[in-house]
Amino acid sequence: MKITTNWLKEHLDTKLNENQIINKLTDIGLEVESVDSQSGELDSFIVAKILKAEKHPDADRLRVCDVDIGSGDPVKVVCGAPNANEGLLTIYAPPGSVVPKNQMKLVVSKIRGVTSYGMLCSESELNLSNDSDGITELSVKKYAKRVGTNYFPKSSLNVIDISITPNRADCLGIRGIARDLAAAGSGKFKNLKKEKLIQKNKQKVSVKLIKEKNQGCTTFGSCLIEGVKNTESPDWLKKKIISLGQKPISAIVDITNYIMLDLNRPLHAYDADKIDKGIIIRNSKKGEKFKALDDKDYKLENDMCVITDASGILGLGGIIGGTRSGTGLDTKNVLIESAYFAPRSIRKTSKILNIDTDAKFRFERGIDPLSIEQGLQRAAELIKKICGGEISKFDIQKIENVKNSFVKFG
Repeated sequence: MKITTNWLKEHLDTKLNENQIINKLTDIGLEVESVDSQSGELDSFIVAKILKAEKHPDADRLRVCDVDIGSGDPVKVVCGAPNANEGLLTIYAPPGSVVPKNQMKLVVSKIRGVTSYGMLCSESELNLSNDSDGITELSVKKYAKRVGTNYFPKSSLNVIDISITPNRADCLGIRGIARDLAAAGSGKFKNLKKEKLIQKNKQKVSVKLIKEKNQGCTTFGSCLIEGVKNTESPDWLKKKIISLGQKPISAIVDITNYIMLDLNRPLHAYDADKIDKGIIIRNSKKGEKFKALDDKDYKLENDMCVITDASGILGLGGIIGGTRSGTGLDTKNVLIESAYFAPRSIRKTSKILNIDTDAKFRFERGIDPLSIEQGLQRAAELIKKICGGEISKFDIQKIENVKNSFVKFG
C-alpha cells in the first residue's frame, strides 16, 4: 500500500514530519518497505517543440524530426507517430530516461541508418492515458513558453510503500492508516466531510440480488447519475492517482480508483445505457463466457459471483468488469456499484481464473460492509462536481442467512 504524507494529512491532523511518521508506522506494525521520490525517473521528461519533420530516407512510416528541447542545438529524433508534425509541442525523453509504461531505458540508437537521440512520447507510454495513436499534443496556450522545462512538476514529496499483512485489510486505504496512527496518539483523526446531495428520483435501473446457495454477494448498493459529461480528470485528481501508481483513464474511472485508494472502498462504474433490462447478481453456470476489461476472454465454472443483465455477463463481482458495459468519454448515464463480496468467493474465483486486481486484493481480505453507502456518497459528490448530472437516491439491497458450503482448493 502506497501513501504520501500530504495525502495522509488530509485525514490526520498531525505535527509529525515524514521521518517521524515512517518511524511511527513501523512502531504500530505497519512495516515500511521503501521510501521513493515522487518525481523519481519522471524528472527527465521535458516539454519540446518539433521544428522540422521530414520523411525518413529509408522508411515510409518514419519521420526524422529536429526537436527544440530548450537548450543548445535541436536534437534529431526518429519518430513513427502520424502526428509528428512541424510546430507540434510534445514531450521529449532524452537518452537515459526510463519509459514509465514498459520500464525501457532509452539509448542513442540508429534506426534504419539515422541516429535518434531519445524519444517523443505518447500519453500511453507515460501512463497518462490509454491514447497510443500518436505522440502527446500539448496546448500551445499553456506550454509555448515552457519548452525545455520539466513536463512533470518536481516534487519534494516521497511515496511511502507499506507492507500490509492479510489481517490488516483496514489499512488498504489511506484513511485507514490515518485512523491507526491517530489511535496510537500520532494526531487527531479528521471527520470525513459529507456534502448534501440533491437526490429527487429513485434509482431507475432494476437490480435483483438472487438469494441462493454460495451467493458471493450479500449487499449490493447502486446509484444512477444521469446526464453526465465524462471527461479528462482535473490535474489534482490525475496527480493523486499517478503518485500511487494508477493510470488516469477518464474522470469517472479515476474517481472510482481514487476512492479505492483513499477510503479502501472498491467501486465499479457501468455505462447505464449498455445495461439490458436491469442487473441481476447471481451464481455463474459452468461454461458461461465473457470478455473482461483486461481484454481477456474467461470461461467460468459453477458458483462464481457474476453481475449480469438480460444479454449475459457484465462482470465478475468484486474482481473485474466486462468490456460490454464499460464507461467511455461518450457515457451519458452512469451506474455506480458499491457492494460487499464474500472473501471466500473472491479467493475461489480469482484462483481458478488466475486474475489479480486491486479490487480483488481488497475484497479477498475483507472490506467494511458499512462503507457501501459512504462509497456511493463520495462517488456521487465527485462525479457531480467534475462531470455534472442528476443523482438518484441510493438503492441498497441485502440478503441474509445465505447458506455456503466449504470451498475446496485443488
